[in-house]
Amino acid sequence: MSLELSNQVHIITGASRGIGLATAKLVAQAGGLPVMIARSPEQIGAEAEALQASGLKAEAYPLDITDADACKAMVRHVRDTHGRVDGLVNNAGTNMVANLLMCKESTWQPMFDVNVFAVIRLTQLCLKPMVRAKYGRIVNVSSVAAKLGAPYNTLYSASKAAVDGFTRSLAVEVAKLGITANSVAPSQVNTKLMRDGMAVRGKMAGRDADSVIEGIAQGNPMGRILEPEEVAGTILHLLSPNSASITGQSWNVCGGVALGL
Repeated sequence: MSLELSNQVHIITGASRGIGLATAKLVAQAGGLPVMIARSPEQIGAEAEALQASGLKAEAYPLDITDADACKAMVRHVRDTHGRVDGLVNNAGTNMVANLLMCKESTWQPMFDVNVFAVIRLTQLCLKPMVRAKYGRIVNVSSVAAKLGAPYNTLYSASKAAVDGFTRSLAVEVAKLGITANSVAPSQVNTKLMRDGMAVRGKMAGRDADSVIEGIAQGNPMGRILEPEEVAGTILHLLSPNSASITGQSWNVCGGVALGL
């Protein structure tokens, strides 16, 4: 068996950098068409063009995933243009490092709009062509933060725990329709999102971001921060036909941080 995705179409959010971009590259290398979603037309366009220049398939689609009408238009475009939606990777997300007592709802509601409600919205939209085809792969990028407590992480952890719960119930709901749903739970990954969060955490503790990241790396059994490509490799497997019997699972890609969870 191989990780061959020839002629398949996979929608990937947050695909202009980090885990999303790494996943798009692997999907393209496996023969699939990654429909790369991100807010910045320039950034997502440049990354898609780079894949095309190397002889691979890729399509850029600038989109704010919190815009419900725009999401409907995107899925309609993919369905009408390519005739199929084989996979959805809900990767786009945002972080919030904050003392819960100091937070106002207006500051944390936008994070839930991206991390939770956009995931539900896009999944619902993509399920329609998947049900008709009796085939589909849904992969939601969660976090070990959904399973491990940490100070100043309450709101982010809650948003990712919601994604895990949604994924498990969805998996049961569509299990007999040829559709699988899984989540991937990374620990700290070398991305801008992680570095920005560690800068905030460092400021709260009177430390610089690099020292915070080094401390986290030392606490990982592997002694390092993960790279986006390591998470993308697991996502690729879950998108492939090989994963037909894997559903409702939360895959820890964490270097051993979440052993036993």
